[in-house]
Amino acid sequence: MTYIPSATYRVQTNPNFKLSDIRQIVPYLHELGVSTVYSAPFFSARPGSEHGYDVTAAYEISPEIGTKEELQEIARELKNLNMGWLQDIVPNHMAYHPNNVWLMDVLEKGPQSHFYTFFDIDFSHPDFNGQVMVPFLGDPLDKVLENKQLEVKISEQGISVFYYESGYPLSVGSYRFLLQEALQNSGNPEVTPQAEQLLRELTLFEEEKTISPAAWSNFKKKVYKTAAVRQALEQLLADKNQEQEKLQKLLNRQHFILCHWQETEKVINFRRFFTVNDLICLSMEHPEVFEQYHQFIKQLCEQGMLQGLRVDHVDGLFDPTTYLKRLRQLVGPEQYLVVEKILEGEEQLPERWPIQGNSGYDFLAWVSNLYTSGKGRRQLTEIYRRLIPNAPTNYEQLVYDKKMFILTNYMQGELENLLRLLQERKLIPLEPKDTWRKALATLLTAWPIYCIYGNRLPLSKHEMHVVDEAFAEAHKKAPGLEEQLNHLHTLFTVTPEDTDESKRNKLYFVMRSQQFTGPLAAKGVEDTSFYNYNRLISLNEVGNSPDIFHLEDDEYHERMLYRQRTYPHSINATATHDTKRGEGARMRLNVLSEVAQEWDQHVQQWLEITKKYTTEPTRNDLYFLLQTLIGVLPMGGEVDESLIQRVQEYLEKALREAKVNTDWSAPNETYEQAMKGLVHQLLQQDEDFMHSFQPFFLKLAHYGWIYSLCQSLLKITSPGVPDIYQGTEFWDLSLVDPDNRRPVDYDQRHRYLKQLKQQEQQDIAQLHEELLQHPEDARVKLYLLHKALTTRRELQTVFDKGDYIPLQVQGAKKDHLLAFARHHEGQWVLVAVPLLLVSLVSSHELPLGEEVWGDTSIQLPDFAPQVWQPVLGKGEVNATDSLSAAAIFKTFPVALLTAKNV
Repeated sequence: MTYIPSATYRVQTNPNFKLSDIRQIVPYLHELGVSTVYSAPFFSARPGSEHGYDVTAAYEISPEIGTKEELQEIARELKNLNMGWLQDIVPNHMAYHPNNVWLMDVLEKGPQSHFYTFFDIDFSHPDFNGQVMVPFLGDPLDKVLENKQLEVKISEQGISVFYYESGYPLSVGSYRFLLQEALQNSGNPEVTPQAEQLLRELTLFEEEKTISPAAWSNFKKKVYKTAAVRQALEQLLADKNQEQEKLQKLLNRQHFILCHWQETEKVINFRRFFTVNDLICLSMEHPEVFEQYHQFIKQLCEQGMLQGLRVDHVDGLFDPTTYLKRLRQLVGPEQYLVVEKILEGEEQLPERWPIQGNSGYDFLAWVSNLYTSGKGRRQLTEIYRRLIPNAPTNYEQLVYDKKMFILTNYMQGELENLLRLLQERKLIPLEPKDTWRKALATLLTAWPIYCIYGNRLPLSKHEMHVVDEAFAEAHKKAPGLEEQLNHLHTLFTVTPEDTDESKRNKLYFVMRSQQFTGPLAAKGVEDTSFYNYNRLISLNEVGNSPDIFHLEDDEYHERMLYRQRTYPHSINATATHDTKRGEGARMRLNVLSEVAQEWDQHVQQWLEITKKYTTEPTRNDLYFLLQTLIGVLPMGGEVDESLIQRVQEYLEKALREAKVNTDWSAPNETYEQAMKGLVHQLLQQDEDFMHSFQPFFLKLAHYGWIYSLCQSLLKITSPGVPDIYQGTEFWDLSLVDPDNRRPVDYDQRHRYLKQLKQQEQQDIAQLHEELLQHPEDARVKLYLLHKALTTRRELQTVFDKGDYIPLQVQGAKKDHLLAFARHHEGQWVLVAVPLLLVSLVSSHELPLGEEVWGDTSIQLPDFAPQVWQPVLGKGEVNATDSLSAAAIFKTFPVALLTAKNV
């Protein structure tokens, strides 16, 4: 039977939060109601890695994080508590780093390396003479040589060329060249017989098809320990380090070429993660790569230390469908498998994948859009256009423009590689090259989703629908390229004239192209458009889109019913390590859609105030800043230096991601400093601003925290597996990483939880009153999570297998309430949450009791029970054919009830 978590808890393992730290919090997580620890990658990574996605060795746990023995101890403890472990794995890429033994073996041995085909490197690229780029120099190679910033050194590990602390191993062939030169130059008679013996041994390596890493390592140690030879080589290398021409000749003999990091923006001969040079992609489609990469993962699964896997960036793989089938076969049917997958618009996860679902970005978007008022869309759009005259108004056009900007400025090398693939496989004519390049660029940019997954021709009807949509958009954007686009369209189809070879070539292009549409979408949308289109920044979120804006309650129900039919155990996330801002910050900002007119009045005033301090920032960036302040301030509006510093650091990243007034390649520090200074001036110096800002902020914060409770309850009770991101048991007002990876005070959370359980036993009504009167300490959210999670765990079968039943609401306030039931074999759970609070209660009131809800009631199915037990309350609630909203919202602003058919 497949392991299905009741609820997961995501932890960001890193050198500051190790396996030993996780073990300390297991009792707390169990008490909270969590069933499964959900860990970031814990494999060996770049030294000091804060996230673990820059893996250097997938065959071991990082020593900076812990040991296999520690994981075994945790696994035993988890098993005793009926808990499990969900592990994030990274099959798409590894770190381009000297600690990556597999990659360094390729740099050293070239075609003689066992790992030569492991990485997605094009050794036949016409511009590189069989060498792979090492793009980490701060200047062009000529200048680096001129400044004597490279140094070749010998050690027990061999001979390497160092650029500051990073060393790259010289080729096997370089050893003959250097030993022979040392032999000729040395006046030491001891050198000759020793060097000649080493040269004879070297011949054996040169004749090998694949050089054994262990044997080669022993040879390098022998060279180093042969004192006379080592001294001769040290003298020789010292000479070469001083002579630019000699060092250049030595570099020419390598299987790699050192180059400036910006060169990859124009030309590149390896696939990287997005546009990140220091993450090199794997050729995971090769069975030998798959098997070797997953050996350790398989072992951990077989030994019962892992009960599930989360596959990072499945879109980066050449053939995700085949990969997932292999993974399922490798780990068996018991493992819980989910993939990281961003779904665009109405896109659905492929139903044929042998997985339990995805990592929850879709749910995050749905619940956020449910809490964005549809009426506010037109108002906020009009305000944005009026107040920010130069702001982008057409979001779809902005996305297209930014994707094209990324492609032509940062991914030109990838575009050229794809164009050359088409030419080499005779899928397009060689000329006119510029025209074909434009046509291909237009197609990639017009792609409506991250990618399709077709691994055979003809493509499925659904996949061809996406292809046709992409070409329709491409024709609109480039009407002068009709002939070229029509021809490219045929590459996604099979014609009677196609030979087996042409079919293979077409399919290879189709699948290869999808490895670039995904990164292009991610960089153009998530990392660029989201920082430019600032109408309502809470919608600019991974998995969401400003284009969606709002979901009606019946649309939410439709999505939940579909999820229940297809992937009922997909993760429900509301915060992740990737989210642009915290789950609480999003809910608070969503309230702007209900108070658009007030926002209009205030933001005009605030924009004027900023002119007292600087006229440097654009109004669009100021609009972004003002929304950011609303989202990030603590509930009482307190400001201290740490908050100011967090916002300033965030602004630097956000402005550079926008790539308009500054960027990562060429930072405009004057502009950035103007924005950073403004944060300090507004929050700590300007009384007029704070006098105006605070009352409006407190109003949004009031509605925002109630919506955060609604979001949490929906996440736990809707179809899917709820995930709690580390620390979000309290209000999550964090910003994008690294802000959302700050240390979590688990002692405080555990202490609060114990106090809550004690208080509830004494007087539950008094506890509710106290929690609701003091929401700033976040205990009210912790309480809700604990009660809902433990209920879910106790009734897991209902949530795993139960029906999802949308419930109708009647009465004067029916538009302010969403309700549904979960039902399985006589066991019932009912969930109700308020909507559109601004027009329901004042900013000093709570949505409680008959005064607020009046005659509003929830209609029950004919076969539903008549007596219900509130999980967030005491006593019983009686029903006939309906439940009174006033009765279920008596002491708490969200409702969770259970019942059984007698």
